[in-house]
Amino acid sequence: MSRWPKWLPHPALLFVVITWGMNFVVLKYTYMELHVQQVMLLRYVFQGIVMWVYAWALKLNYKPPKGELFKFWITGFMSSGLYMVLFLEGMARVGASQGAVCLATAPIWVSIFSVVKGHDRGRWQLFVGGALAYAGVAAVILMGTGEKHWTVLGLAFMLASALVWATSVVMMKPLLTDRPAVGVYVATFPGAAFILVPYAIKETLAFDYSQVGWIGWSGLAYLALIAGFGAFTAYYVGVRDVGAPKASMVAYFVPVVAAIGAWGFQGEALNLFQILGVVVLLVGVWLASAKFATKQTPQAIT
Repeated sequence: MSRWPKWLPHPALLFVVITWGMNFVVLKYTYMELHVQQVMLLRYVFQGIVMWVYAWALKLNYKPPKGELFKFWITGFMSSGLYMVLFLEGMARVGASQGAVCLATAPIWVSIFSVVKGHDRGRWQLFVGGALAYAGVAAVILMGTGEKHWTVLGLAFMLASALVWATSVVMMKPLLTDRPAVGVYVATFPGAAFILVPYAIKETLAFDYSQVGWIGWSGLAYLALIAGFGAFTAYYVGVRDVGAPKASMVAYFVPVVAAIGAWGFQGEALNLFQILGVVVLLVGVWLASAKFATKQTPQAIT
C-alpha cells in the first residue's frame, strides 16, 4: 500500500482544517436557537453514540489495560471535557474572529510542551515559524471588517482552551502508538463526562426544545458528527502519522477558513492586509515544519 506523498498536505489534517474552520460560523448560527449548556452536553452524547457504533461496526474498539485506564480518562477529561467547556463558553462571549485568533495559540503551546516532554527537540525554526504563523493569523482575522465584539472573560476562556487543548494533544500522542486512532479516542471519551454532565445536565433537561428549529438541530448535527466525531478522529490520525507539533499546525489555517466562510456566508470582505497575512502564515508554517540539514556528531557504538 503506497503512502500519501509527503509533499502534499495530510488528507486527514486537510479535512480537519476545513471542518474546524467552518465550525466557527456554524457555532454562531447554532447559538441562535440553543444555549451553551445544551450544545455542550447534547453534542457529547450524540458524538459518543456515533463513535461507539462506528468503532464497534469496524472492530476498532480498544480496551485500555487497567494500569492505563486513568491515563485515558484524564486525557478525555482534558480533550473532550474541559477544553470543550472553555471553548464553547468562550465562543458565547467573543466574536468568531477573536475566538479563532486565541485558539490559534495552541500550536505554539504544543511545540513548547513537546520539547519539554522530550517528544521533539527545540529548534529556532519551530518558535520563529510559529510566531510568524500566528502574526499571519492575526492579520487575516483582525484586519477584517467583521464582528469585533468581545469580553475579557470570553478571551480568557478562549486562551485557556488553547492551553488545555495543547496539553491534551501531548497527552494523547503516546496513547496512539500502534493503536487505532478511533479506538483510542473512544476509550478516552468517558473521561469528559466527569465535567460535562455536572456542568450542563440541569440546564439541558430543563430546556424547552420545541423552540429549536432546523438551524439549531442541523448546527448541532454538524458540531457532533462532522466537526466532532469526524474531525477529532481525523486529527488524531494526523497526530499519529506526523506527530503532535506538525499536526497542531492545522490551527494556523483554521482561522483563514473561518474568515473565508464568514465572507461566503455572512458577506464579510477580505482586504489586502488579510491576503498578506495568508502569505506570512504560509511562510511561518513552512519554517516551523521544515527540517534543515545539520551537522551530525558521530556517536560511539556501545
